[in-house]
Amino acid sequence: MAKIHVLSADLANQIAAGEVVERPASAVKELVENALDAGATRVEVEIEGGGITRICVSDDGQGMGSEDAQLCLQRHATSKIRALSDLETVASYGFRGEALPSIASVSRFQVITRSRDEDAGTRVLLEGGGDASTTPTGRPVGTTVEVRDLFFNVPARRKFLRSSGTESGHVTEVFDCAALANPEVTFILTRDGRKLREYLRSPSREERAAQVLGEDNLAHCRGERGPLRLEAFLSRPERARSGAAGLKLLVNGRPVKDRALAVTVAQAYGSVLERGRYPRGVVYLELPPQLVDVNVHPQKAEIRFADTRAAMDATYSILTKALSTAFSIPEASRARWGSGGRGKRHEPAVPPTTAVVEPAQRETQTSDAYQAKSDPWGLAARVAAAEAPPTTFVRDSAASPIRPAPEMQWASLRFVAQVRQTYLICEAEDGLYVLDQHAAAERVAFDRLRKAYRDRSVASQSLLFPLTIEVTAAEADFVIEHADAMLGVGLDLRPRGPETVSIHAVPRLLQRASPERLVRDLLSEMMRTGGRGFSDAVDLTLATMACHGSIRAGDVISAEEAKSLLRSLDEADFAGHCPHGRPVVTAMSWAELDRKVGRR
Repeated sequence: MAKIHVLSADLANQIAAGEVVERPASAVKELVENALDAGATRVEVEIEGGGITRICVSDDGQGMGSEDAQLCLQRHATSKIRALSDLETVASYGFRGEALPSIASVSRFQVITRSRDEDAGTRVLLEGGGDASTTPTGRPVGTTVEVRDLFFNVPARRKFLRSSGTESGHVTEVFDCAALANPEVTFILTRDGRKLREYLRSPSREERAAQVLGEDNLAHCRGERGPLRLEAFLSRPERARSGAAGLKLLVNGRPVKDRALAVTVAQAYGSVLERGRYPRGVVYLELPPQLVDVNVHPQKAEIRFADTRAAMDATYSILTKALSTAFSIPEASRARWGSGGRGKRHEPAVPPTTAVVEPAQRETQTSDAYQAKSDPWGLAARVAAAEAPPTTFVRDSAASPIRPAPEMQWASLRFVAQVRQTYLICEAEDGLYVLDQHAAAERVAFDRLRKAYRDRSVASQSLLFPLTIEVTAAEADFVIEHADAMLGVGLDLRPRGPETVSIHAVPRLLQRASPERLVRDLLSEMMRTGGRGFSDAVDLTLATMACHGSIRAGDVISAEEAKSLLRSLDEADFAGHCPHGRPVVTAMSWAELDRKVGRR
C-alpha cells in the first residue's frame, strides 16, 4: 500500500488555519478587512471572553447573494483577483480566499448576509469545517459574521492562547489599526457587553489619529519623494517608549510590522532619542501597488518593498526635516548612529547598513518579480553618495569580556579614572580592567532585587502623590491581571480606566528611576513577551527595573562611588555580564599592553 495519501479537506483546512488564524485578534482582523473591502461605512465588533468565546463583526457593506455566501466558505474562492498578474496591483486587504474557510474550520461559524439585489438575506451555518447549512433570513443590506468557541476542535492550539484580558488587548490593537487606516468609517468595539471604543467617521487622518492615540499635540509630518508619499503624526521625543508597540505603520492603508521602517522613523529624531526607544504615533506611506509586495506573509502582516533602501531613504529624509522644524531639534544625520552615545540601552539599534542596505540588496537579488523594478526612483545612488560613510569598529581580540575567577576580589582593584563618563579604569597586579559603569551597577541592582524577591522582602517606596499615566489597552489588561503579582516586586499599579493606570509605589532600591518611564518600559517589555504570565518572566521584570534604577552612561561618579560599586560586585552573584547579557568588564594583561606599545 502507498504510504502517501491525500489529507481530507477538513483536516487540510484546520492545518492551514494555524497560519492564518493565530489567535482571536487574527480572526477579527480578517473579518474587519472583509467588511472594509465590501465598502462598509460602519463596522461593529463584539467580543466575549477575549474573542475566544465569541466574535461578531457586522457591517453595512454591499453584502452577498445566496450563491456567493456559500462560495465564500470554499478555500481559495475570492472576488479580489483573477490572475497572478493581479497581485502586482492588488488594492484590497484580502485576495487569497483563505480567511473565512480557515476561521470556519476551527469554530462554530455563522454568516448572515444580504445584497442590494436580493429581497431576503442568507444564513450559512458551519461547525468545525463540516457541511454547511443554508437558509433564507431577514437582514438589512450588509453582512454579519459570528464566530463562537474558537479552536474548540483544535485543543492543541487553544491551550496556547493567553488570558481573556491579554487576547482582548490584541483585538483592541487590531481594531485601532483598522480605524487609523480608514478614518472615513465608523468603528465600534464592544467587549463583554460594554462599549469599549467608538470612533465616529472623521474628516481627516489627523483627527482620527488624535481619537485613537489619545494625544492632541502630535507633530504633523508630510512630504513626497519620488513615487512615495508620507503623512505621519508623531509624539514629542520625551513621549518615546521602549519598543515599537506605540508606533503604528501603514503602507497603502495596510497595517504592517516592519523593523527597518520603525528604526528609520526613530532615527529621524536624531540624537534626542535613545537607541531602542520609539515615538508614539502613526506613519502612513503610499506607493504604487507594483512597488510593494503584499503576498509575503500568511496573515498579510508584512510587506516587501521593491527597493527597500530607496523607501527608507525617502522616509528618513522627509521625517528628518519635518521633525526638526516641529520640535526645534537638530536635523538628524545617520552618521551619528554609527557611534556610541550617552544612555545607550541594551536593545541593539539596527544601523543603516543592516536595516536598510542589506534587506534591499537581498530582496533585489532574490525576487525575480522585482529585479526589473530595482531603484525605480533613481534615488538610491544619489542618496548613497551623499551619506557619510558608516563608522567601522574593529574589536580588539586581546581585550575581551571576562568571567571572573571565584577568588577574584573586585574591591582589591585600584580605581584610576572615569572616562567618557561611561567607563571605569582600574588596575590590578595582572593587568588593566575597564568596567562599564551602567552594566556593573545594573548587575548589582538586579542581584539585590532578585534576592529580595526570593525572600519576599522587596521594600516599596510610596509616592507622595499617585501618578496617572496612559497605556495601551493590552497593557491595562495586563495590569488588571497581574497587579497582585507586581506587588511582590514592590510595584503598586492600579487600573483607572480602559487605557489608564496609576502608580502608587515603586521599589525602594530604584529611587533613581523615573516612575513613569520605569512603568512604561516595564509594560512594553512584558507585552513583547506575548503577555505571558508575570511569574514566568520575573527575571525579565527585575532586569528592566534594575536597568532604570542604576547608574547610567553619562553619569559623573566620584572615586568613592566607584570604589563602592567595586565592593558591591563582590557581594553580587556575578557572572561577568549584566542581566541583559552585556559584558560588565574587559581586561588586558600588562604583557599584552607592553606588546601593543612596543616594549617587548
